[in-house]
Amino acid sequence: MRLKRSRVIAVPLAAVALTLTVAGYQAGAAELSHRSDRATGASAPCLADATTLIGDLDGDTYPDKITNPGHTGTAMTVQWGAKNGSFGKKVQVKDLLGAKKGEVATAAVADFENDGTLGMVVNIVEPADGDDPNTARVAEYRPGPLDRTNLGSADARHSDIGDRGEAKQLAIAHYNDDAYPDLAILNNGGDGQMDRDVRLSKPGGGLADFDYEAFQKYGEAGSLAEPPAMPADGWKQFYKPCS
Repeated sequence: MRLKRSRVIAVPLAAVALTLTVAGYQAGAAELSHRSDRATGASAPCLADATTLIGDLDGDTYPDKITNPGHTGTAMTVQWGAKNGSFGKKVQVKDLLGAKKGEVATAAVADFENDGTLGMVVNIVEPADGDDPNTARVAEYRPGPLDRTNLGSADARHSDIGDRGEAKQLAIAHYNDDAYPDLAILNNGGDGQMDRDVRLSKPGGGLADFDYEAFQKYGEAGSLAEPPAMPADGWKQFYKPCS
C-alpha cells in the first residue's frame, strides 16, 4: 500500500581545452588531498562547466567526463577517460543502464562515499497511464567504481526512491551541511501530486531512506501543474572548477 503524504506539507583549441581540464582535475586533487582518494590513486572530481563533471567513475584512476544537461538526470552522458588524458565518445547513460522502450531512466552522479571515486543513483520506470504511479523496475544506489559496460556496481543496493512513486528527475543537493552529497527527487506520487523528495547522506557516506522529518525540512509538496523547483547547483556545492 502506497503511503500518501499530506499536501500541507576546433581541434587545436579542443586539445588545449582538454589539457587544461585534465590539469585542473589533477590540481583539484592537491587541494583536497586530505580525502581518502590518495589511497585509490584517483584525483578529486572537478567541474569543467556547470553541467560537466570530471572524475573517476570506473575506478581506473583516469578521469571520465559526465555531462548532465539541465541537471535533471534524464539526458546524462558518459565519456570514458584514457591514460593519455583523452575522452571517448559520448554514451547515453540510459543505454548503458539498459532502459527499455517506453521506460524513463534517471541518474545522479557524485562522490557519495567521499573517497575520490564517483558513484551513481539510478531509477528506471515505465510511467503509468493513470493516477497511481508504477514501481520502478530498477532503483539502486551504486557506489563506485562502476562497470563501463552497464554501470553496474559490486556494492549496489536497492534504493526506496522507486517504491514511493515515479522519479521524474534526480539531482545532487546539499541539505544537511556535511561533506557528503544529498539527493533530490522530483517524484510523481500519484493523484496529481508532484513533490520534491529528499534522501540525505548518511554519516560515513551513502544515502538514507525516506525520512518524513527530512521531507518536511528540505522537501516540498507540489502538483503536476505546479511542480516544485529542483536544485541545479548541487555539483557546485561540492566540486571546484577544473581550471
